[in-house]
Amino acid sequence: MVEDDAQLRDVMAVVLQTEGYEVAGAEDGQAALDRLREQCPDVIVLDMALPGMDGLAFLATKARIPAVAAIPVVVVSGSAPRDAPRGVVAWLEKPCLFDALLRVLRPWS
Repeated sequence: MVEDDAQLRDVMAVVLQTEGYEVAGAEDGQAALDRLREQCPDVIVLDMALPGMDGLAFLATKARIPAVAAIPVVVVSGSAPRDAPRGVVAWLEKPCLFDALLRVLRPWS
């Protein structure tokens, strides 16, 4: 999960862990890329408005790394895009209900 708001990241992690998901967190795109070097998740939950490397830069960089390029991304962000970037399988607008996030993540449970 890539989310710069530590409180929201923690709450979302607890909700997902309660549902049986294993969750690793990162506060920005660069930290997420660093984590991807250590472990390969089934899916990435990504905020787009991040300090430093934002969500779009993260997606572009991730797409150039063969080992992680195919990992699906679920975006949870404050605004919906005109066109979803490559690799994004779902886009939820903040504030989103946890039920909506859990429904989207169901294929990776």
